[in-house]
Amino acid sequence: MTTILTKVQQYLNSDNMDRAREEVVKILGDLTKVDVNVRDFAALLVLGSQKDLEIGLGVLGRELLKPDISINNEVIWLFLAAVLSRSNITPDSPSRISFLGLVSCVEDWELPIFALLTPALDSFLKVSLSSGNVLIAEQTLDFLATWGDNYAKAPHLKKQLKNLKSLTDTVLEQVDNLELQEEWQEELETFFKRAKKTQYADDNIWSAGGNLLQKIYNTQVLDRDLKNGNHARVKENIQRLITSSLAAIGQILDSKSLSAVVRIDNADDNNFWNIRASIIDRVERFFQEIVDENDIKKLLRFRPVWSFPGSWTVILHIPLGENQSEFLANAIASLSNIKYVDNAQESLVVNSWRDCVNNLKEDNLRVDIAVSSNNPELHIIRSISTEDVPISEDVTPQIRVLSRDIPQANDLKRVIELASIFIQNPSSLSTVRQQFLEIFGIAPRQFSYYRRAVEILGLVDERERPTTAGRVLHRLSETEKIGFLAHQFISSKVGWAWLNWQNVNTLAEIEPEGASKFVKEVCPSLSDETGKRRADTLKSWLKAFTTEKSNI
Repeated sequence: MTTILTKVQQYLNSDNMDRAREEVVKILGDLTKVDVNVRDFAALLVLGSQKDLEIGLGVLGRELLKPDISINNEVIWLFLAAVLSRSNITPDSPSRISFLGLVSCVEDWELPIFALLTPALDSFLKVSLSSGNVLIAEQTLDFLATWGDNYAKAPHLKKQLKNLKSLTDTVLEQVDNLELQEEWQEELETFFKRAKKTQYADDNIWSAGGNLLQKIYNTQVLDRDLKNGNHARVKENIQRLITSSLAAIGQILDSKSLSAVVRIDNADDNNFWNIRASIIDRVERFFQEIVDENDIKKLLRFRPVWSFPGSWTVILHIPLGENQSEFLANAIASLSNIKYVDNAQESLVVNSWRDCVNNLKEDNLRVDIAVSSNNPELHIIRSISTEDVPISEDVTPQIRVLSRDIPQANDLKRVIELASIFIQNPSSLSTVRQQFLEIFGIAPRQFSYYRRAVEILGLVDERERPTTAGRVLHRLSETEKIGFLAHQFISSKVGWAWLNWQNVNTLAEIEPEGASKFVKEVCPSLSDETGKRRADTLKSWLKAFTTEKSNI
């Protein structure tokens, strides 16, 4: 492969275009199966320059026009995925026209391997239609009109279709040939009508792409390419496209929530379920930090949709409003484009992702994350990967605490009483709230603070159900309860973070005067005033815990 790519680029640099095309023809070979030549050509499409891509697709287009040519579905898929996995094709590149010839070879867009690629292809077509290049736009229009009946069988995001419809209408208005304009318009209306009604139902779409990629680039193939590593790079590029496409497919099938995909490599099969749960928790926490920064008062909950083995992949949905979904999707999109350098002024989102990566790499895991929102501009987003972030050996993860994990409820006696009321009324939050407010005669908003405090201390879970710890507390004497809460605090996220931040082993060693600085550093999303109130609570709790329990 290196020889082929080097030769093509050599002739390009010398302006010997004919010889460069000859070299590309040599590697095309037999298109009826995925062999060494087909893999080499895929590498040219993925790793070559834009000029390499234009020549490669140009030559391929001419080969496909030959009357006796035959091309295998797996070959078509590999070439399609190779091109769509690139992120640097300019809007006016001639490759956009040549690529349509390959796209037209797909005989059944309902097949899972091809249906999986439609989110990325729709985004590709959208750029071609809006490029300002009349020839590219009209050729794209012709593809949708000519092959739309087949292409409509694949799953499409309704908002994306609406966006494409608007663009095709604009291009149609500029077509000079009125007869052709009328013909295209009729065919396009049929395509959009059918595509809008398509209900895709083949569950193989979740695993087909990954399974085929694993087959094409199996261990033996990668081992033979150890010297150059080109096949591994191609596989990685396409795998990231698949990850992003799965997120987009999830959005198509359930557009009422943000769709997310987490792909895990290097997991120990014997201990995978524990590892997966741990990773999902870390990713969920990372997303929550992003949400907290925007002051979205929403506790994230991942809803598993699908998971399958191999390169372990988990499909998730996150119930969020449209604005919240777009905010999260934009944050991930910004991370997918960033150039990582040591920078003290990095945003909280970047720092949070660095911390998450550090934690994941401690377990020698590679994790890719992709999201998709209902917004056509944020439907297909390049995944973010732990491999994108360089980690120095001397870098340690920053201590981070979410705002929801830092209490704002100064009176521990009220915390104890609320935990007791929850045990007495385990199925009625409204009753718990009413009794608590009546006993203490405080403002209604105070209930929310104390309710969160009992959750932070692990006395009730986040569904307001009393925990074992809460029941143990209820049975202790009054003198024993504060000591028990001290141990619960140490086990909490904020308590453990405070010990680590101070680099001490007991609560008695913590300096209460540093509470404000601790809160500001570990949770920079909090405003100064809110941070001060949270710090006051921590100091109040610490004083209660250490008054008679100096050894804690």
